Amino acid sequence: MYFYIILEKGLVRNMLQFELKKIFLKPVNKVLLVLLLVITLIGSFLAIRDVKYYRGDEPVLSGPLAARQLKKEQKKWEGPVTEDVLRRVIQENQAINASAETEDIGFAQKQGFADLQDLICAAFSEPGEYEPYLCDTISPDKAAKLYERRISRLKKEVSEVEEGRTGAFSQKQQDFLIHQYESLETPLYYEYAEGWKALLDSQYLPTLMIITIVIIGFFVSGIFSDEFQTRADAIFFSTKFGRNKAIFAKIKAGFLTITVLYWFVMLLFSAVILGVLGIGGAGCMIQINYSNWESMYNVTYFQEWLICMFGGYIGNLFILTFAMFVSAKSRSAVLSIAIPFVLSCVPMFLGRVPMLTDFMSYFPDMLLRINKFIGDFVFCEIGGKVFGIYSALVPCYLVLSFGLLPVMYYCYKKR
Repeated sequence: MYFYIILEKGLVRNMLQFELKKIFLKPVNKVLLVLLLVITLIGSFLAIRDVKYYRGDEPVLSGPLAARQLKKEQKKWEGPVTEDVLRRVIQENQAINASAETEDIGFAQKQGFADLQDLICAAFSEPGEYEPYLCDTISPDKAAKLYERRISRLKKEVSEVEEGRTGAFSQKQQDFLIHQYESLETPLYYEYAEGWKALLDSQYLPTLMIITIVIIGFFVSGIFSDEFQTRADAIFFSTKFGRNKAIFAKIKAGFLTITVLYWFVMLLFSAVILGVLGIGGAGCMIQINYSNWESMYNVTYFQEWLICMFGGYIGNLFILTFAMFVSAKSRSAVLSIAIPFVLSCVPMFLGRVPMLTDFMSYFPDMLLRINKFIGDFVFCEIGGKVFGIYSALVPCYLVLSFGLLPVMYYCYKKR
């Protein structure tokens, strides 16, 4: 009740501080804050541990020791991936195959150029397939045509007619994809980039984003419902600033909580991984990694990180702002807590149903999993122009997030 006495005395500057204290001083929220920190550190450790260096018949190294050895091996192949380099990859592969005592020893000796081998395998395999031993049979001169093969294979893939459909891609989509592919500057540059791959290529990043959004949901769920739960709503709305500045303070507190906690988790996760494994390779194009070889986004690892981080933030902001709106409208913290889980997890499973796949690709959970879809062909068409789906989702959900704020204000004001 002390808060409402403060309001009557006109000490408006304390409103935001008080709302933040109500959020962060709750015992359950203190526990969740520690839990979020622990989960972030565990996720960082697991991502670092997944970096492997194979030593033939000896035990496998993982983590920082593996990264150090990989960096030493990959340093020998650092530079533009020209036709001569591609020929040398095939020749070196064949030489190791002929001299290695065992397959494991041969595999260990190829780790310096294994990423380049994967590119060749990805490029010259048939669409929808991946031949892991293709480098054992392909000729050096054929491998040298890697970049031409990337474009010719795309043209073949997008123009094929699938069974039961008139075509997998519309003409506008085909033109868009071919333009994106032809816009990629080649030859690609190759260097050690295990830190960025551990950060962006694993499942830990989207999983951590989903866990973060669910936990923050507990923090913001009570902002608009606490007064009704404690039966203090009559006092709140009868105070001098109860229907204007006090509501603004709640909205600001929610916005700050979402922003601070999200960026704390994401920056800590990124800093630990890159601090241990290194930031080398930030300027390499993501297509140098075979899992993104077919990506239509011509961006570097660092640019992908920016897209994933800011896209994830906008996804968090919309989902949690919507959760606060539900709290303000329903007066229920329980219903509000359920919103982050429903919007971040349920569409992911519904998207696996073929007839719902296209529809579910417009849901905000897509912004939490950018790193897993950046290599896929997911489009939207606006005004006759084709865009990658994220070119539409990011501004759309940013506008919706801020558009919900005045709706939330007037909705709560009328209670």
